[in-house]
Amino acid sequence: MFYDKQTQRKIQLLSLLIALLILIPIVLDFSKGFMIGFNSSFIGFENGLGKSSLQICTLKPDSLQLGQYGSMPGLTLSTDGILYIPDAMVPVGLKISAAVFTVLSLAALIAMIVMLFKLIRSVAADGLMNSKNIKRLRLLSYFMIAFYFISYIDMFLSTSYYRTHLDLGNNTLSYPELSPAVTIGFILLLLAEILNIAHKQREELDLTI
Repeated sequence: MFYDKQTQRKIQLLSLLIALLILIPIVLDFSKGFMIGFNSSFIGFENGLGKSSLQICTLKPDSLQLGQYGSMPGLTLSTDGILYIPDAMVPVGLKISAAVFTVLSLAALIAMIVMLFKLIRSVAADGLMNSKNIKRLRLLSYFMIAFYFISYIDMFLSTSYYRTHLDLGNNTLSYPELSPAVTIGFILLLLAEILNIAHKQREELDLTI
């Protein structure tokens, strides 16, 4: 399928906007986690906690009690924080699994970005309604979903271990929440299936004619 230059530029612009909408929440999640980890490590080194593993977590009190926020009373439902856990308290299995999940999530992220840019170039040249680009869109959604679920499983395993092995006083370590951005991956997957059905129907119609 060939387009005139003006139509091709429009398709390229729209594809670029879609790519940005897909990448922005991922980049924001990554940059937020990176800055939290970097700043926490820096503060840890300043306070002699360099030989500690960081655990980003959400703590909630075991019982609700009124506290003061300035001049206003209020309840603390949960607080986000960083736990500095001595390396000696972190089992080898947990360190290995964390390293494996980090590599897998990075691989999924790279594969997702590569597939996204391949899809943009191909859509600009041939359109989206063809089996090659529908397959690429499906793979893109798989990589995106895998990226978020791998990251979630990594945090879930570490949280599960620390919930049973750390004494946090009157606080409970909350399980992590799956990033809402994963819905983009499922939306793209549904879109790929809809386009695949429409493409097959168009092929059957062309054969009939």
